[in-house]
Amino acid sequence: MKTALAGLGVVGVGWYVPGRRIDNETVSRWCGATPEWVVARTGVHERRYAGAQEPTSAMAAGALQMALDDAGLNGSELAAVIVCTSTPDQPQPPTAAFVLARLGITGIGAFDVNGVCASFLYGIGAVGGWRSRGPVAVIGADKYSAIMNRQDRRTVSLFGDGAGAIILDPAAGDSGVISVVARCEPEYLDLVRVRGGGSALPLRDAADPLADRFEMDGRSILAWAESALPIAASQACDEAGLTLADIDRFVMHQANPKMLKRCAGWLGVPPEKMAISADRYGNTGAASVPLTLAIEVQEKRINRGDHVMLTGLGGGTAACVSVVKW
Repeated sequence: MKTALAGLGVVGVGWYVPGRRIDNETVSRWCGATPEWVVARTGVHERRYAGAQEPTSAMAAGALQMALDDAGLNGSELAAVIVCTSTPDQPQPPTAAFVLARLGITGIGAFDVNGVCASFLYGIGAVGGWRSRGPVAVIGADKYSAIMNRQDRRTVSLFGDGAGAIILDPAAGDSGVISVVARCEPEYLDLVRVRGGGSALPLRDAADPLADRFEMDGRSILAWAESALPIAASQACDEAGLTLADIDRFVMHQANPKMLKRCAGWLGVPPEKMAISADRYGNTGAASVPLTLAIEVQEKRINRGDHVMLTGLGGGTAACVSVVKW
C-alpha cells in the first residue's frame, strides 16, 4: 500500500472520551478482582464508560469535530468519513452514516470498517481510493462497555469507551503515510469474539444469555502477538525504507500498559518511545490508536518531521502496522 498512500498527510487530529470514570474499586465490586490485582496484571488505573444515550456514533462525532477544528475544515469539505469500529450503533446502516447525521454533513462517502482492535489501521489502508477527491476522515470508536461481561475479570478490567480521529489530506507536503502492512491469521479467529448477534447465531436463537458478550483468550493472544507483531513491524519499516531505530514514537494498540512494555521488548526498542494512554482510559478498542495519537500530538510528544509507527492488533486475528512521517 506504500505507493497508493504516499503523500497522504495528517492535517488534523481529535479525540473524545465519556465523562463517567470507572475506577478499579468499581471493577472490583463487579468481578471480585482486587484493585491491586488489576494494576499489577494490567497497569490500568481507570477507564471511561459512555452512557445509555451515548452510542459509538456520538463519541466518533465528538472526535471528528475536534479533528475538523484542528485542521481548519468544515465537514462539507471532506471526501469521505470512515468509521472503524466493532461496536456499531446497530447492525445497519453503517455507524458512519449516523456520524454524518450528528454533524449535519451530507453528500459524501460514509462507511464502516471492522477489524476489531486493528480496525483503525485497516481504515487508513482504505483511504487510497478516495484520495483524489479531497480530505478523508478516519475515526476509531468503540463502546466496549456495551458488550462487557462484568463478572469476567480478564476483560472488564481492561476495556473502556472512547474515540479518536485523524484527517488525511493529499495536499499535506512531504509528510504522510509511508507504508501500511496488514496480516490476518484466521486460524486464531476464536481467540477474540462475540458469538451471538450476527447471521450465524441470531440472539433470538442463542440459548446462552452471554452470547452477545465479548470474550477473549488473553494468554493465547499474547503468545500470538509476540510472533505476529515483529513480522508486521519489520515489513512496514522495510516498505518505508527505514529501520525500527529510525522510529521516533510508537503509537500502538493500547491493550494494556503491561503489554506495551512487552511489545517494546519484542521489537527491541526503548520503552520510553512507547506512547501510553491505557493507564487512564483502558483498552478503547479501535479508538485506542487514534485517541492516543491525538493526545501525543496535543502534548507535543510528536512533532513535524518525526517518524511514527502506528500498530493495531485485533480479532480475526490481525496485526496491522503503518509508518507515518509527521
